[in-house]
Amino acid sequence: MKKTFSVFRKKHFCVFITSLLTSFFIISICSKSSFLYPLNDWVDANCFFTVGKSMTNGMVVYRDIFEQKGLLLYVIHALAYLISNDTFFGVFVFEVISATAVMIFAFKILFLYDCNKSAFVFAPLFLAVIYSSHAFCQGDSAEEFCLPFLMCGLYLSLKSLKSKKAFSAKQLFCIGVISGCVLWIKYTMLGFFIGFVIVPLIMIIRNRAWKYLLKCVGFVVLGVAAVSLPVLLYFAVNGAVEDLLRVYFYDNMFLYSDSVSNQSFAVKILSMFNTIFKSLIEVAKKNILPAILILSGLMYELIKDGRKMFANYLVLTVFTALFIFGGGRHYDYYALPLCIFSLHGFIFVAEKAELFLNKKGKGIVKISAAFSLILSTVLSLLICPNVRSMLVPKEELAQYKFREIINETKNPTLLNYGTLDNGFYTVCNIVPNCKYFCNLNLPLDDIKNAQDEYVSSGIIEYVVTRGKEYQFENYSLVSSATSDYKGGKRTYYLYKKE
Repeated sequence: MKKTFSVFRKKHFCVFITSLLTSFFIISICSKSSFLYPLNDWVDANCFFTVGKSMTNGMVVYRDIFEQKGLLLYVIHALAYLISNDTFFGVFVFEVISATAVMIFAFKILFLYDCNKSAFVFAPLFLAVIYSSHAFCQGDSAEEFCLPFLMCGLYLSLKSLKSKKAFSAKQLFCIGVISGCVLWIKYTMLGFFIGFVIVPLIMIIRNRAWKYLLKCVGFVVLGVAAVSLPVLLYFAVNGAVEDLLRVYFYDNMFLYSDSVSNQSFAVKILSMFNTIFKSLIEVAKKNILPAILILSGLMYELIKDGRKMFANYLVLTVFTALFIFGGGRHYDYYALPLCIFSLHGFIFVAEKAELFLNKKGKGIVKISAAFSLILSTVLSLLICPNVRSMLVPKEELAQYKFREIINETKNPTLLNYGTLDNGFYTVCNIVPNCKYFCNLNLPLDDIKNAQDEYVSSGIIEYVVTRGKEYQFENYSLVSSATSDYKGGKRTYYLYKKE
């Protein structure tokens, strides 16, 4: 018994260390938040960091500082700010933690398929496929921080189907917790959990297990409540529940969509499915390797494990895609949650490799695992589009050039005018003194009108613009600089109040 327990602990320790090391190397290469890059200059990442920083300095999300993602995402960035207040190193730490959790669940899923040795070969490769993909963008997206919760859900779903056992109360509560976390990061990814319940629900209805259905609903609701009540309490205490409902739910649902309001319901539905289809084609073209692995996984489940496993896998994939792309817009990072399904594309090969490794000694297994870690790192270097910005000197970035000027002023104020957050708040370690600290991808006249008011009233010391030179009354242009961004050039302008 003691020997069995010792082997069990050793296996889990190996899984953790392998996951941590692999995540560290891959995130270091693929994410521009890492120490190998001068700055994560992605506008979305800087928006999140600025809001997290503002929260830490006493501002209330949605009420005092305007952005449209979920509170949990900003809490992560608030904690990251406490680690490092003018770099993305804190974000990098949380990305490594997140990727480690993703890989641990990849191990667990591979173990379900009896790939106990080959898991150490294919789990690192799976991680490299996700984080070096085009969908990963520059690192630090809402989608990235949802991946551990989606992987946990995928694991619980597969475990239930393969063991032919109903979810326990503990598992149901866990499902509620992880779906609640996704709800308060970016709720469009809840499509995964809608798909999650389809196959179990059909089985419950077939068996007329109504008491078990009530049990499922009760424990899942308890799990969601465990996450949601602290969130709602935060807004209630700060008198910002109305701001939460308006910004996070209403604005995202009704202002962020490109659908035409005067179309009939039938036309809207057809238009939505047409948009989803086109988006998936574009996603597949940009993420060829994950797309091939996802389709291979679908075929594997159909041939090997039968209709239930295939239906579950298909429904999870379809509902995830429906909710992500159904709003009518498409950005590259939207596709990242779909990449978790690429794990199934490795399973057939992993099963064959398991047969080979079982015939060999422990030495071959260790060598194969070490080789996989090296190969996944090399693949990340070869595939990830971000590596072109690796090790670029800080002095070449406009953000650091402007910082030298802005830091000449004691306690400076700054406005990122007309565009999303370009990273100047981050590099200069400035907390915004206004609600609309940057522009967002929302058709709100309030943002532009408010920013114009900030400038005309003179409450801002420095104004930064991108791509266009403006004539601001009582402000003079003091510097301009051009930086590389995603392989292109961006010109920034810095103005100072006269």
